[in-house]
Amino acid sequence: MKPVHEPAGELPLTHKDVRREVSVGIEKEINHLRGFSVSKRLVEIGLFAAMMIAGMALILSGRSILPETLGYAGWVMGTILVALSINAFVLLMHEGMHNILFRNREINRWAAFALGSVFLMSFSAYKVLHIRHHDHLGGPDDPDDYHNYSSSPVIVWLLHYTRLIVGSFLYIFLIPRLAIKYGNSVDRRHILQEYALLAILYVLLWNILPGDAILWAWFVPLVIVGYLVNIRGFTQHGITAAHDPYLASRSIYPNRIISFFLLNENLHLEHHLFPEIPSYNLPALNRLIGPRLPRKVVGTSYLGFLLTFFKRTPKMDESIIGLKEKKL
Repeated sequence: MKPVHEPAGELPLTHKDVRREVSVGIEKEINHLRGFSVSKRLVEIGLFAAMMIAGMALILSGRSILPETLGYAGWVMGTILVALSINAFVLLMHEGMHNILFRNREINRWAAFALGSVFLMSFSAYKVLHIRHHDHLGGPDDPDDYHNYSSSPVIVWLLHYTRLIVGSFLYIFLIPRLAIKYGNSVDRRHILQEYALLAILYVLLWNILPGDAILWAWFVPLVIVGYLVNIRGFTQHGITAAHDPYLASRSIYPNRIISFFLLNENLHLEHHLFPEIPSYNLPALNRLIGPRLPRKVVGTSYLGFLLTFFKRTPKMDESIIGLKEKKL
């Protein structure tokens, strides 16, 4: 089945059109939300860095110092803390891609590079592909719309599952290759610089740290983060209507604890409409523009979305999951 709300001859709306529509009369309020807070960024980075260090300490002490029962509990808790921290670093680097991690471009780049070094990614390479995703969302060059690769429902559905199972692990190898292809000369120079620095850093750490510590305190949590990224990325745009800016991105409204650890990235429609607004202001943006949206794609949990997707698989039903429309 094809998604609903396919364009019927008229010129399709663009993200600029929708931004203009929902901004009428509240331009000042939206502009205020573009305000940047260095202190909030430093608190976020400091908090998740401290969580990661504490988690790694729990993992390593649990394996060598604590009694057996406490050791297993420490390992589990430590792995969760490190995974949540690395996932937050992914989201903070994402802020850097929109130049809202730090206002100064050089500080923004190198802070985002440092965050990306934790999960094997060049900031500049990821930025090229991510900005391309924003610029072409819903168009023929949108890398996340699998209908651009095949008209076969079977192949499209297989691509959905490929993303869920191995997407983030493939990205580690595909992103640099595609970024070199699509980036300009400055992008390519930055990408090569960053991967060279990453290679030096990893060789040094590999020669300094015990392999066992690297495996349990970093690699295992990183694999968990890979699956968190797969689920979050698929939920954001999977089974939507890519051609309609109102329906191309899905916002999820989980409990506050999950929103906190996701740095409000669950409000993905709001982010795509106003990517220049820092993540800590997305809840206020949601409250401001939410009543103005004539239609949207939403959910209350990531698990709920996945269960619906799995139920749809036998029929490969691509009607929008979580479509909400205003009653006229």
